[in-house]
Amino acid sequence: MIRVTINNTSNEPQVVVVNPDRFLPSRQLIRQQLDAGKLGDVGLVRVHRWEPNLSHDDGGLPTGLLRDLDLVLWLVGKLPDAIHAVEQSDSSGKSIQLHLGFPGGAMALIDFSSQLPNGDGYQSLSVIGSAGAAYDDDHQNMQLVFRGGQAQAVRAEETGRRHNAAVQERIDSLQAGHDVASCVADWQNVLNVAELVRTVMRTVGRAPSAVLIADKNGEQECLSSGKIFRCAVLSAVKHDYVARGVASHPRFELVVVTDDPQVPDWAHERNQQLADSFKIPYVRDIERALREFNVDVAIVSPEAERHCDLSIRAAALGVHVIQDKPLSTRRSEADRLVEAIERSGVKFLMWNRNFIPAVQQTREQIEAGAIGQPQAVHLDFYFAKDAGPPKGSRQSGYPPIHWQSHLIAAHVDGSDGGLGVEPMGELAVEGIYPLGYLRMLTGRDVRRVFARSASHFQQVHVDNGVEDLASVTLELDGGLIATLAIGRIGAACHPSGGEIKLHVLGSDGALVVSEARPEVGVYYRGQPQKEFRQRRVANDNDFLLAENFAQAIDTNGGTILDARASQAIYATVAAALESCRTGKPVEVK
Repeated sequence: MIRVTINNTSNEPQVVVVNPDRFLPSRQLIRQQLDAGKLGDVGLVRVHRWEPNLSHDDGGLPTGLLRDLDLVLWLVGKLPDAIHAVEQSDSSGKSIQLHLGFPGGAMALIDFSSQLPNGDGYQSLSVIGSAGAAYDDDHQNMQLVFRGGQAQAVRAEETGRRHNAAVQERIDSLQAGHDVASCVADWQNVLNVAELVRTVMRTVGRAPSAVLIADKNGEQECLSSGKIFRCAVLSAVKHDYVARGVASHPRFELVVVTDDPQVPDWAHERNQQLADSFKIPYVRDIERALREFNVDVAIVSPEAERHCDLSIRAAALGVHVIQDKPLSTRRSEADRLVEAIERSGVKFLMWNRNFIPAVQQTREQIEAGAIGQPQAVHLDFYFAKDAGPPKGSRQSGYPPIHWQSHLIAAHVDGSDGGLGVEPMGELAVEGIYPLGYLRMLTGRDVRRVFARSASHFQQVHVDNGVEDLASVTLELDGGLIATLAIGRIGAACHPSGGEIKLHVLGSDGALVVSEARPEVGVYYRGQPQKEFRQRRVANDNDFLLAENFAQAIDTNGGTILDARASQAIYATVAAALESCRTGKPVEVK
């Protein structure tokens, strides 16, 4: 912080505190984009700041955290009406997770740590608006240096003349006849919020710090061999990518598509299309198809409300189950599914993204002890997909968008992730993915959550009262803490599908991982507008999920995301949604 003594308009000396981070070129650019309306209304501000433990702890909030708090208030332009904070500390330093909610639905997550080893630090700022987004991340601002051995990353610094710029801005303001009162008020707001944060942390209590990492489940070093598993696709009305992903493995053969006879015509049409593409029969009787085609594995991907019912019916006939997400729309159905799977003894796999290369590399680094014991995990999971017209586009007098009808029509471009009768927001639809990462990397259950949500981008979410943006603070067994920022932020917010990142703080170091890497940028004349500019490479997630399932059947072992784990993730999402409704922390049951 910079403290400057200047005279106000009454020629009285006054000490003004200025945050130099506001004057970093990146922060100035983001503020200019906000002021120009290019990003729309701020929905979420996400800040990471990790530092070595070099400062004396006087019991107050660290200076770096105060600077980030000031930055958030400056960008949002409001004072928060909800504050949740979690602190974890030991001899190596402290980690603080600060979760703010603002009037109108905006939210912020600040993740501060002073537990890095001596050396460089790390900063990241993401601003998600209703019409666009901005990402400033040390992870992206790196150059490579080769000195023998592995290449070293060196940050491209942007500090420049920010201190001079901060002082000059105050001088220019005074010369223009402006008083310093607004600057003093800004900093007083920061201090007031900081005091509330300290009060919250004293109330919540401090989490113990030591945690252990879970055992690795399911090495995939070689291709399994053995029986060819005969697969039935139990409805493909939601997505056929699960069935196609399973079929990419040579040990799984699609032999039939089946569904109940009473499903509507549009569902029969989709099922028939998949059957025709694989040149296999379509049977309008699930139990008959499972028996007559000697099925080993059921691939379940109907509307979300029918997920558990179809999986339970398959398990009752002794058929293994691979199911699309989400697990269920009802806790009672999720519980019934777990009981049916365990009673029948069949294997269950929730389709997930845990074998994406970057996620597996994160797991390997943790298990190799590269960062010591994990202490905090922070997940950013932004899907840059539209879901029809943007928020505010429905004209007065027009009826609200009907959820299921809209999702049926959206099937053409793949934006029908929440297909079903009941409207579902992003936490329910996509939360399985980042929470699956969290469970795999830590092996820990979530015990308590605090969450905020908003319908910030898509008119269909506004009309149906479900979230397309959410932020969650999570407290896990053993004192581990985590945060999740998730949203369907719109295609304009990212050139290639969305910003998906993992930040893991350990007792001896830290990891910053982009889920999309390795990737190759592809740009050419006449490139279609919706085609991704950065393409993922070396991604065998579908094949490896099928391999994991085959090994589970062969060895009577577990899958990478089984029914119990899926039920725990469902319970976490349900608690987060309850927290959004009540504005209070909620225990996960």
